[in-house]
Amino acid sequence: MSSVHPTAAAGFSAAADVYERARPGYPEEAVAWIAERLGIGPGRDVLDLAAGTGKLTRQLVPLGARIVAVEPIDAMRAELERAVPSVEALAGTAEAIPLPDGSMDAVTCAQAFHWFDADPALCELHRVLRAGGGVGLVWNTRDESDPLQAEIGAITSALHRRRTAEHRWRKAVGGSGAFGEVDHATCTHQQFLSRAELVDRVASVSFVAALADGEREPVLERVQAAVADVAEPILVPYITEVFAFDRLD
Repeated sequence: MSSVHPTAAAGFSAAADVYERARPGYPEEAVAWIAERLGIGPGRDVLDLAAGTGKLTRQLVPLGARIVAVEPIDAMRAELERAVPSVEALAGTAEAIPLPDGSMDAVTCAQAFHWFDADPALCELHRVLRAGGGVGLVWNTRDESDPLQAEIGAITSALHRRRTAEHRWRKAVGGSGAFGEVDHATCTHQQFLSRAELVDRVASVSFVAALADGEREPVLERVQAAVADVAEPILVPYITEVFAFDRLD
C-alpha cells in the first residue's frame, strides 16, 4: 500500500476518537449536490475514498447505492466500522486503491484530497471508475470571518501550511487528460459545540494531533482560554465547498 503523508498518519492515528466526536458531518445541500451531479442512487457502486471515521460515508448510505469505504489509517477505519457497520471498509490509499478496474460508478472524497499525491491518485481514480463515472470532493472550512474562529485560526496558523491550494489540484486534474472540467459549488454549514467540544475540534486537526504532548497542550490551553468566557453552545460556522469532475474515456 502506498504510504500516507506522515502528518496525516501521526495526527489521525492519535486523534481518531476525537475526530469522530468533534468533527461535523456535511450539509444536506452539499451531499445532495454531489449525489445529483454523480448520479448516486440505487444500483450504483460508490467508493468513499479516504473515508476517515465515515462522516460522509454515513450520509451516502441512505441514497441507496452500494458504498465501499477505503481508509488507510487503522484507527480511523475502526471508528468507521463502528459508526457504519453496513459498509464494506478496506485498507488502502488514493494512490493504491484496492478495487478492480472499472468497478465504481462514482468516487467521493471528503476533507482529504489535499493529502494525496495528485498525479498517481488521479490515475487510480480513472482506473477504478467505469466509463461515464465521476469524482466528488467536499471540504468543510471554518469560517474565519467569525471573530472567534479568526482567533483560533491565529493560534494554529503558525503550525502548518494550509491545505493544497485549489488551483494546484485543479491544475493536476486539468493536466491529467483523464478528467473533464471541474464543477464547483459552495454552501454554508454550522455546528454547535460546548467549550470542551470546541477544544476537541481543534485537537482533531492533524497537525495539532501530531504534535508532541509538550507542544500540543500549550496550543490547546490557548484555545481553552479563547473560549473560556464564551456562552455555550458555541456556534462554529463553516463554508462548505463541493467539486465534481467526470472521467474521460
